Amino acid sequence: MGGNGAGRKGLLRLAVILPALFLPSMAWAHAVLLDSSPADGVRMERPPAEIRLRFNEAVSPVTVRAFGPAGELALPGPTTVENDELRIPMPAVSPARGTYTVSYRVTSGDGHPVAGSLLFGVGVTPERPEQAGERKRDAALLVAALARALHYGSLLAAAGGALFVTLVAPGLILPAGRSRVPLVRRIRLPAQVGIAAAAVLLNLGLAGVVLTGGPPTALFDAESWRAALASTGGPSAGIALAGLTLLAAGLRGGWRAVTLAGALVAVGALAATGHAATAPPRGLAAPLVALHGLAAAYWLGSLMPLRAVLRHAPSAESARLVRRFSLGALAAVAVLLVAGAGLSLLQITSPAAIGTTVYGQLWLAKMVGVALLLGLASVNRLRLTPALRDGSRSERDRAQRLLMLSVASEMALMAVVLLLTAGLGTTPPPRALAQPVAEAAGYSSVATAKGRQAVIELDPARTGANRLTLHLAQADGTPFDPKELTMELTQPAAGIEPLARKPVRDGPGAYRLDGLALPVDGRWELRIDALIDDFEKAIFRSTLPVDK
Repeated sequence: MGGNGAGRKGLLRLAVILPALFLPSMAWAHAVLLDSSPADGVRMERPPAEIRLRFNEAVSPVTVRAFGPAGELALPGPTTVENDELRIPMPAVSPARGTYTVSYRVTSGDGHPVAGSLLFGVGVTPERPEQAGERKRDAALLVAALARALHYGSLLAAAGGALFVTLVAPGLILPAGRSRVPLVRRIRLPAQVGIAAAAVLLNLGLAGVVLTGGPPTALFDAESWRAALASTGGPSAGIALAGLTLLAAGLRGGWRAVTLAGALVAVGALAATGHAATAPPRGLAAPLVALHGLAAAYWLGSLMPLRAVLRHAPSAESARLVRRFSLGALAAVAVLLVAGAGLSLLQITSPAAIGTTVYGQLWLAKMVGVALLLGLASVNRLRLTPALRDGSRSERDRAQRLLMLSVASEMALMAVVLLLTAGLGTTPPPRALAQPVAEAAGYSSVATAKGRQAVIELDPARTGANRLTLHLAQADGTPFDPKELTMELTQPAAGIEPLARKPVRDGPGAYRLDGLALPVDGRWELRIDALIDDFEKAIFRSTLPVDK
């Protein structure tokens, strides 16, 4: 079966190590700050009545705090949202002269956090203190990533197990020593439902910890739970718990229709949150997520019941049930592949993003895992299942042992795929990071490299003289300044070789290039090389359309 102690320890190590490999470069912020009023780092002669922050998509405020020369300021009113703009009222301060900081934390439409700060001076030129490094929230991020994987796995296992015992093997009784027990009890399905419910709550609480930016111990803070419930994760958790409650009631009362309804509702909760479910067009993305989750639940949730059937049922009964499961698995795999392909097309905007973004690399690793799973399933269906049904006694025994080993291997691979899926759920997709935003005057786009973001603006985006501005931000939204920054622009269609330019600094993380002469129209390719330190470089790429 592959269930020895060494195998379990290896799988546990993989479960801990795999998310950690991606966390340092994983950006949890899926919305991007495009501009602010006042601009970051400016000097003003009088304090503003309000602060305006404009993002590339709608956001919801979590916490907003303002600090003046004498300490924290009491905001005179609530922060409001108008379209994609956050409006923060500022109090009248006397004396007004000094440096001011506005710290904000918001959630994007897919339920992920965006954090940053705005610095300006009144009567003085503000100086941003040197940053000691990126915020050390790796512990909370790692725990939250593992909790998300546990949430996915336990929810799909409970729902899929219910589908198996209801549709594939209804009323199956298995030998247990000198007695016989129902399959539901053999696989401890009610306990699986309870574990799934606990995982839903744990995942919700830790999502709130990430939203508020606290350490893992903030799981016990009311602020974390308020933030989680106010995000799209709150309704999703409510739907999941309602489905699991129905599922538990159906199992206890032996009501097949209620059990099936509970499984469907529990899986449907996945379509209520996350960037996969909220990708435009939402009317297509959410159903695709639900179908993808349902097919995955049938496959994943059937593995433990199949193991119990192969281990305890007579060979003839095992062959009948394996064949019956296999027929449903064909439809499930078809749905899984079609829905997965649709979601991938919505999220990955170009083939180049697969190799150049963290999301694309995680997606590629997941596809390798899925391909291995499909390979095992093909061997099971085409070779082992016929041998279990029609072979000689020795061939049936061998096929049964190999099927049990194959199921154990599938369970291990499923664990890896779930970890990668959790990584995809917490990593900005190319659709969110690189989707250009057309402006009334000029052109803007967002590029990403190694978890960092670059907001690029070209004005007026026409032939002749242009101004190119650049805003660089870390994964948590804070601006950063590289040791060295260079740009190259090329126009392949016109045969124009790279134009090397060096922008000037215009504030923390802000750079500009005035008088940029673009002689011809068309699509210009921009490459930005940002030297982070002596050993690391981030390369941002974007395409800038230029009109006549």
